[in-house]
Amino acid sequence: QIIMGVGYWMFPKYSKESPRRSEKLGWFVLIMLNAGLILRAIGEPAMVLSPQPGFGWMLALASMCLLLAGWGFILNTWGRIKER
Repeated sequence: QIIMGVGYWMFPKYSKESPRRSEKLGWFVLIMLNAGLILRAIGEPAMVLSPQPGFGWMLALASMCLLLAGWGFILNTWGRIKER
């Protein structure tokens, strides 16, 4: 979270009109990252303590949230760091 947050604020500005590109996408990344981490923090211990097929969906959903957060972060910052 700290690396993505620092990257969101510290990379060069995209333009004067939208210096950090899409603010909505930034919020989406934050929500997906936190949701993925929370689901994983609950799902992994649950699978170890009481292995049931029902907990597998939680880890799969956590992985999807983290994957979407990563792609969203790259999409939102790529235009700011690639050579112009």
